[in-house]
Amino acid sequence: MNNKMTSQTIKLLPVGELLVGGYQRPTNTAQVEKIAARFDEAKLGLPIVSERDGQYHLLDGAHRAAALRKLGYTHAMCIVLKGLTYADEADYFRTQNQNTRPLTRYNLFKAGLESGDELCVQIDRITRANGFMVGMANKSYNNISAIYALMTICTVYGCDTLDMTLKLLRDTWEGINNVTRREFLVGTAEFVHRYGAAQFAERMRFRSIAEIWQDYLAESSHSNRTSSDPAMRRAFCRVLVRHYNKGLSSNSKKRLVMGG
Repeated sequence: MNNKMTSQTIKLLPVGELLVGGYQRPTNTAQVEKIAARFDEAKLGLPIVSERDGQYHLLDGAHRAAALRKLGYTHAMCIVLKGLTYADEADYFRTQNQNTRPLTRYNLFKAGLESGDELCVQIDRITRANGFMVGMANKSYNNISAIYALMTICTVYGCDTLDMTLKLLRDTWEGINNVTRREFLVGTAEFVHRYGAAQFAERMRFRSIAEIWQDYLAESSHSNRTSSDPAMRRAFCRVLVRHYNKGLSSNSKKRLVMGG
C-alpha cells in the first residue's frame, strides 16, 4: 500500500509578512472592521498561504490577516502549501472559491438553534406552537423558508407580534402555501402592530390571496425589497387594509384608517 502525503504543513507565521497576490479580491475595509469588531480566536480558522521564493502568499484569509494586524497580533497559525507557482496560486484561489458553498439562512438558523441563541429558540418555539416549522424551502403551507422575515418581525415588532401574525395567517388562510412568503409575513405583522387582531380572520378569510398579491405588485415596485424595508411592510399593510375595508360603508366603525 502506497503512503500518500500532502505538501502542506501548519506554521506560526508573522502576520506582517503575509502577502496578497494580484488575483485576490481588493481588501474590503468594512469587512475587516466587522471581523475585528466581532473577533473570536475560536472562530478564526487557519489562513492558507503558499510558500514561494521564501515568501508567504495568502490564498485564503486576507481579510482575517488584515483584522489580525489591526488588532495588534504579530503571528498567526497558517496552513502552508509548497510547490505552487504564481499561476497555480491564482488557479487555487479561483477554484477554492468556486467550490465554497456559502452558509444559507437556514444553516445559520439551525446552528443558532443548536447553540441556544435566544432569537432562534424563540422563533422555533412560536412557529411550532402555531403549527408551522422553519425549513429550507417553502414546499408546503406549514413550512416557512422566509427566515429573515421571521427574524425581522421579532426584532422590529417583538416576538408577541410574530405569534399573533402566524395565528392570524393560520386562522385566515390555513393550507394556502403563499401566505407564508416574506411579504405576507411582514405585511401582516405591520397590520398587527397597527391594529392588533381586529377582525382580521373574519373579514379576510374569503379574500383571494392572489388578488391581494396582484394589488401589492401594483401598489409600487416593492417586490425586490428586503423584509427589513419599512416601505415594503407598509405597502403590503395598505393593501391588506383596503381588502379588509371592502364592503364596509364609509362611515362604518369597523373601517380601518392607515396613516403614515
